[in-house]
Amino acid sequence: DDDAALRRFAERNPGLVLLAEEDGHLVGSALGGWDGRRGWLYHVAVHRDERRRGIGGTLVAELERRMRDLGCPKLNLIVWDDNTYAMQFWEALGYRREKTVEYAKEL
Repeated sequence: DDDAALRRFAERNPGLVLLAEEDGHLVGSALGGWDGRRGWLYHVAVHRDERRRGIGGTLVAELERRMRDLGCPKLNLIVWDDNTYAMQFWEALGYRREKTVEYAKEL
């Protein structure tokens, strides 16, 4: 992503781009999007040195709250199939693996 793409994303999803700061330093971020039917979680990330402190879970919980307030009934996300750390993180937060396959096409 570049700055212009992130700006467009934030404009389309007001209040769903979160930053976690500590002592003036960015330690985590999370992007949420809602199309009016399903919500999506994108790019939930915590700085490597700040992990295992609950920052990621706090960001996700806040996005879940905001999505629920918008009327969003379900959240989806994508995890690379070799990222077992991320799978463990999401499962610990109550997410389950769906039986779907992702398709994509460059435009």
